[in-house]
Amino acid sequence: MDRAFIGALVRDFYGRVRADARLGPIFASQIHGDWEPHLEKMTDFWCSVILKNGAYSGRPVPAHLKLKQVREDDFDIWLGCFRDTVEARCPPEVAVVFMERAERIARSLKLAMFFRLDRARNGTTE
Repeated sequence: MDRAFIGALVRDFYGRVRADARLGPIFASQIHGDWEPHLEKMTDFWCSVILKNGAYSGRPVPAHLKLKQVREDDFDIWLGCFRDTVEARCPPEVAVVFMERAERIARSLKLAMFFRLDRARNGTTE
């Protein structure tokens, strides 16, 4: 597995995301015109996650916190698109590794975006 493999996987995945009725418009509202810079950034991200090569130096939580139209259950759709992609492109043992990492990332982002300690203490979810 190398950058070219991960780059193709990322492009396939984002093709699925862009075609999704719920996720497509969310991404389209943030990425205007040329998708290539985002795809390259996500390739760097996944290379860092899978190959541990340090290619990505961004900050995903702040980038996602600004997305006010995202709902918690959108992560299930995202994971479904990702699962379909890795199952189509990867041997089963590699797909498992990608999915474990993707599920961990989704959990982290959901906690950052939707769980607030001050709200939990007050017994509210708003």
